[in-house]
Formats: sequence, C-alpha cells, structure tokens
Amino acid sequence: MTKNKKDARSVRLRKKAVQPQLDEAQARGAKTDAFRTWLRGVVEGTGKSLHAVEVEAGIRGNGLGKFLRGERGGRHGLTPLLIRRLAPVISVGEEELFGRAGHLSYEPGHPPVEAAILADQALDPEAKALLVELLGRLRGRKESHP
Repeated sequence: MTKNKKDARSVRLRKKAVQPQLDEAQARGAKTDAFRTWLRGVVEGTGKSLHAVEVEAGIRGNGLGKFLRGERGGRHGLTPLLIRRLAPVISVGEEELFGRAGHLSYEPGHPPVEAAILADQALDPEAKALLVELLGRLRGRKESHP
C-alpha cells in the first residue's frame, strides 16, 4: 500500500507497455516465414551456394544463412543495407525485396507521388521541394472543392 495520495497517483499513472495482440504477433510471424521461404527459393534458384551469395553481397558472419534458418531477427532481420547488397546478387529488384522484407510503406511498383519525386535523380533539391509543395496545394484544393 502507498503511504500518501501522491505516491498512489504516481503508481496509477505508470502503465505497463502495451504488448501486441497475439493475433498481430502471429500475423507478423507468418509474414516472416513466408518471406524466408520465398527468399530461400530465390537464393537456391541462383545456382550459387549460400556462402557464395553472402560473399558476393558482402554479408559477413553467415548473416543470410542465420536469417533463412530463423536464427536471426524477423522480417527486419535483413537491414536495408543488406537488401541493397543482396538484390543484384540474386537478380531481384531492390523495391521488390524491400517490399517483401517489410521495409516499404507502400506496395512495390506503386510508390506515392512524393516518393517518386524525391527519388528522381534528375531533379535538384529545390525542384523537388517545389513539386512536393505544389502537390500538397493541389490536394488541398481538391479536398475543399468536391
């Protein structure tokens, strides 16, 4: 029991961190398993050994093998850096690999317009900022005029 009201209030204010629902955890696990299975098939389809793929991609410490066996991380066990290195070695586009690994907030092949503008290397930073600002204004006008 607490000795005074102040202590009682501070105890009530502290809440435990909300744990993800079991269903969410199971769904994430299923997505990770599906990604591992898909990636294992792609790596085997290259005709190269797992070690050769890791060496060519610059992945150290058997990181890819550990991920594929489930000994390392969830879907985010493959960092964006490792995905960039791995994609050309296994002949899969970075965007597809990022999407399947859970690193994209959109469906591969359908980036938001802002992302496409920012990724365009032909535009300088000022042009990108102007285009994103104009897009925001046009969207605001569309919402205010049904």
